[in-house]
This record gives sequence, structure tokens and C-alpha cells, in this order.
Amino acid sequence: MTSILIVDDEALIRRGLESLIPWERLNCSLADQASNGAEGLEKIRRYHPDIVFTDIKMPQMDGLQMIEKALLEPDPPLFIILSAYNDFELVRSAMRLGAIDYLIKLNLEENELVSLIQSAQKMLSKRPKRLQPPSHSEDFKRNFIKEMLQMNADKSLFAKQLPENFALNDNCFYRILCFSLKDSEAVPAGSGDLPQNYLDNICMEQFPERADLCAHHLNPNTTILYVEYRDGMDQDILKKKCQSILNSVRRYLNRQLTIGISAPHRNIMHLAAAREEAMESLSFQVSGIDTSIHFYTDFLNADSLKHQLELLNTESTFFEEAENLMLQIQKFLSQSIAKPEDARQICFLLISRLYGFDSKIRDFFIQWFGREYTSLSQFDQMKNQELVSWLLHLTQGIDHYSHQYMTEIYRYKVKKAREYIFENRFQKLSLNEVATVLEITPSYLSRIFKKVTHQSFSDYVAEVKIEEAKSLLLKDNNRIYEVSSMLGYDDPYYFSKVFKKITQMTPSEFIARN
Repeated sequence: MTSILIVDDEALIRRGLESLIPWERLNCSLADQASNGAEGLEKIRRYHPDIVFTDIKMPQMDGLQMIEKALLEPDPPLFIILSAYNDFELVRSAMRLGAIDYLIKLNLEENELVSLIQSAQKMLSKRPKRLQPPSHSEDFKRNFIKEMLQMNADKSLFAKQLPENFALNDNCFYRILCFSLKDSEAVPAGSGDLPQNYLDNICMEQFPERADLCAHHLNPNTTILYVEYRDGMDQDILKKKCQSILNSVRRYLNRQLTIGISAPHRNIMHLAAAREEAMESLSFQVSGIDTSIHFYTDFLNADSLKHQLELLNTESTFFEEAENLMLQIQKFLSQSIAKPEDARQICFLLISRLYGFDSKIRDFFIQWFGREYTSLSQFDQMKNQELVSWLLHLTQGIDHYSHQYMTEIYRYKVKKAREYIFENRFQKLSLNEVATVLEITPSYLSRIFKKVTHQSFSDYVAEVKIEEAKSLLLKDNNRIYEVSSMLGYDDPYYFSKVFKKITQMTPSEFIARN
């Protein structure tokens, strides 16, 4: 039975919500009610409810504070927000904390309540059962998955296990998904793992009821997810689910998300390889196609690579696209399924596209290899492993050429980026925005910015803003929250954290010393 706690400072709302929920039909029970966040937190700890309906604005402790503290408890409940305020920023803050949805009090309807509770029950069904410990085999499998996702597996221990401990059920497959959140200045105060909590919840909601999930957070912006599924899940279905996750993260966290997806696997012993596939997929790009969902199998096949090489442009992003492609080609050549004739065609097409960039690079690579490649037949005697070595030599040549001939181009682009950042230091700034102005891709700008300045784009933006903040804090009796707002920071607390990270003192300490 699903237990529900209702937290609201208006008794009428609590009673109204209680009367609207069809308890028996949904197999639910009322754990209790609370009139403020402090009382709600105490009852969460006492009764361990499965679902909590909570208001946002309440005395003593508001709903957002209550959720944040409750998430630190073991087996926290799922939260659904009740608000009389149709304020999207409050709702967004709640979703960042991991709330699964929200309701406007004045628009409460039984059908919507029922649908929300049923969605929450499906998410709860995917959580490990508290009172039913798994069998040895299930327990071992879960621990093994967790260890492999963290790359901490004790191979000597696993070598002693029975083969059936690694077996999946019939018609079962798994994929590894790697979620990468882009840096953002709009991260809420004290957020910690909150974006990850939201991501975990939205994944539980999106994947089918019979899917087994296991997540590991590599860092605050990167999550690895194991998804084991039954009865098939084709690529189109998986892509739609990932697109829904992308849309939710963009809407409620105001952040960009990129997803790398491994090939399907059946043997759990291949987890490390699947994890590598998912992470590698994040860096793969298809020329002319802007996507945030990267399937490993889409990039590492001969037809896709040939098509990408044909689309390789001769504009400012040429070297970025060429470098990304060579990573994919190198991986493709290392696969046992790569046909020699495909491998040779790909290598010849690659050097031909490089020759076409300009006469300077053509002359450079003729000298680099000591020969000119004019026909496919020149690769006929080369086996796949020899082609891998050839490709590595080509990669070294591109690095050498970049240092020798591209430095001034890098410096010019970075100079323009710095000028734009300074001119717009009072606005919110993103890597995507500046890259668009310079007519290059964000990843290309990020790489050349670090190569020229020896610091990341986001660190440089923060330094420019904080340097301006120093002047503003000592001018016209400006308050900290006013300076924060002037410089495009939504949250004064986050602004203070950035200020302290750069200056080694808080804004208040800076004002006092000066």
C-alpha cells in the first residue's frame, strides 16, 4: 500500500485534497497531515511516507527547504508540489530538488490527482524493496553493476563467481547511458546533487516499468545509467525517451544535456566496454547534424563515416570536425567487424578531404608522409592494424600543423571572444551564445579558448564578472544582492560562492577589508 503525507498550512486545502483522492481504488493510505515544513519533515522521518504533497510557501520552514532536508534521509519520498502561486520560478526550484510534478491549488481535479499518484507508484515500483532482500545472485549482480559503473571492480573476486551470476534473463539486453550536464551559472544555492536527483527521478519516470536501472554519479555534471530492459526497446523508442529527458532538464533546470548511448549488450562482463562506448559517444559529432543524443552504433559504421567525410567542410570548424572524425575512425578500425575494403576507402577519403582544405596543408602532408596519396590502390596492401598506425601518424601531423599554422587563427577567435565577454559582462553569458556570435561550434570554442588562455571559458567569464564586482561593491553603497543582479547572477548565494572561489574571501569580507 502506498502511504501519502499532505503538508500545507491551509487546513481547507489539506481536507480538500484528502477528500479528492480515491484512497481504496489507488491502494493508498493517509500517513498524516502537517501544517508547515518543519512539522512535515518530522513526520517524514517518523512515518517514512512514499509520496508527499507539499505547499511551497509555509511558515517556520517552506516546502523547498523541507524537500532539501528530506532528500538527505534514507529512502526519501517522492514529492508533488501544491502551490497557490502560478510562479514558474518556484516550480522550477522544486523540480530541481527532485519533485516529480506540481499542481496549482485552484485547479485541483480528481483525474489529474489520480494520474499523478499512479505515475508516482510506477516510479516507486522500480525502487528496491525495503523488506525483501535480494537473492545472493541478484545482490551480487547489483553490486557488480555498481562496481563496474564506478570502474572499481575487484576482478579476482568476480573471477570466482559462477557464470549464471552474470547471466541476463531471456530476451533481456542492457545499454549504458552517459548524461552530461553543461555548466551553468543558474545552479541554485546549495544545490549539491539536486540536478542529479531530478535526473534520477525523470529517468525512473521515462523508462518502462519492467526496466532495471542503476545509476552512478561520476561528478556533479556526469551521470552513468545502466538500463536493463525486456521485450525489446528499439532505437526510436529509446530516442523518444531521451528527448523527453532533454526537454525536462531544459525546462526545469535551464541546462543543456548531452546523452551518449552504448550499443545493446547481453553479457554483464562487457559492462566496462559498454560504459566506454557511452562516454566516447558524447564526443562524436556528425557534420551538419546538431544533436544532443549520440548513439554509439550510429557513429561507428562504414556508411556513416564515409557520409561524414563527404560532408566535412572547409570552413573554420574543419579541424574540429576532422579531429572528432578521426577518433571515430580509429575506434572503427580497431573493431574486428571492420571490413578491410571499408577501412581503406575511409582512410583514402580522409586524406583526400584534408588535401582539399588548402594548398598549404596539402604540401605539409606530402612532406609529412614523404609521399602523396593520389589513389585508393596505394592502401591496398595495408591491413587494419597498419591503417590504425597510419591514422595515428596522421593525427600527430594535424597536431603539428595546428601548432605551426593555426595559432594565429586561434588567437584571433579567442581575442574576439574575450572582447564580447567584456562588453557583455553585465549579462548572462553562455558558451553557446559566444560561439554563435563567432560562428563556430561551442566545443571548438571551448578547446581553443583553453589552448590560448590556459583556463576554461566559464572560469574566464567568472573572473571578468568578479573583477567588475569588486568595483561595484565599493561604489555607491551597492548591496551584495544588487551587484549579483547587475552582473547577471540570479542567486546572490551562488554569486558569493563564485566570488570567494576567485578572491579567497566573501563579498562581505572584501567590503570590510577595503
